[in-house]
Amino acid sequence: MKLGLNLRLSQSLKLTPLLQQSIKLLHASQSELNDLIEEYLSDNVFLSTKDKTLLSKKSSQSHNSSHEIYYDIFKSEVKNQSLKEYLVENIAIFNFSAEDQLTISYLIDSIDENGYLAESLEDIRSSIPIEKKPKIQQIEKLLKLIQNSTHPGIGSRNLTECLIIQLELVKNQDQICSLAKILVKNNLNALANKNYAGLKKILKCSDIDLEKIIALIKNLNPKPGLIFQKIDRTSYITADVFVKKENDKWVTSLNEENKIKLKLIEDAETIINTSPDNDLKEKFQEAKWLIKNLNERSISILRVAREIMQNQISFLENGESNINPLTLKKIAFNLELHESTISRISTNKFISTPHGVYEMKFFFNSSLGKDNSIFSARSLLNKINFLVSNENPQKPYSDSEICKILNNDGIEISRRTVAKYRIKLKILPSYQRKV
Repeated sequence: MKLGLNLRLSQSLKLTPLLQQSIKLLHASQSELNDLIEEYLSDNVFLSTKDKTLLSKKSSQSHNSSHEIYYDIFKSEVKNQSLKEYLVENIAIFNFSAEDQLTISYLIDSIDENGYLAESLEDIRSSIPIEKKPKIQQIEKLLKLIQNSTHPGIGSRNLTECLIIQLELVKNQDQICSLAKILVKNNLNALANKNYAGLKKILKCSDIDLEKIIALIKNLNPKPGLIFQKIDRTSYITADVFVKKENDKWVTSLNEENKIKLKLIEDAETIINTSPDNDLKEKFQEAKWLIKNLNERSISILRVAREIMQNQISFLENGESNINPLTLKKIAFNLELHESTISRISTNKFISTPHGVYEMKFFFNSSLGKDNSIFSARSLLNKINFLVSNENPQKPYSDSEICKILNNDGIEISRRTVAKYRIKLKILPSYQRKV
């Protein structure tokens, strides 16, 4: 046997703690950022702030030992996205045949707001408008794909399946978790009726174990679809950025009330210089990183907001019907940043404009076509909506008439495209709008 020594060079990407923290802060909304800073303040002795509102909450987390922690898999904060948008976006990463794509769309349409499949697979199969219907086994396979690639419990057919899917993902698959699955599969009625004596007998467990089983089940989400809700931009949203006209120029500025000013405690340097504790030195470094990253976050949000607004002057002057086509790629190129960075910055960050408060990503939209790149799809939606809103109710516009009006305005568009956008706006055809 021959022994040898080989030297090999390779490249790998490793995120430093500083970069991990930076990405986390950049992606956070203002309310999420406040929560994060609250955690840092309570955990890091070197940080201080004048903002007393952040110090009002106190951590009430229990200090259970690690073997008692079962539930550590889901984040249940409300997301600014409808359930259907989330499902379509999540499933879009897969490649499907035309038949499977149609079946997936019918499955998604059959999932209700709670996250449950509201129709049977047989009914879904019969409603798919093709002669050769997909096999039930294939529909079941596609449903499993939805269940496995989305938020735990979405696409379930009943409460038992919803809870079992979540229990399968619990990290600590011990006896308590196994007994919880048995209870969910066979004895949910007994749990609902609080028949604890009967449950102990069925599960052959002690009072303490039963308490742990019930606690685990209570931590599951029986209606996982409800975390997906479109945020009403006009209520309780605090803008991160303001856009105002000053001296005939549009000026973009940060909302200073949102800006949380952290600083190091006065004697931080003295403590570090006199203490041999390495953990303290790590905390000191973490505090400096946090202050630096918060400042960079504010600068990045302002830079992106300014660049977006510079590309949306017609919107600022005239409203939504004049919004311009804009892509992440264009902003990323102009600012010399990565598209993923622009995406993180524009999600859950809000701009206050003369026409209302908008999420930054609202301003990213495609152009109508290659030969009409100066006109955005969103502007077209607004124009069609405006035409229908102001039509004669006794003689509403047909799709062909709307097409002709838009063509006369210099917008090259087909009748089929008008129909597609009308349906997207949930506007009825002309014969159904007639009074």
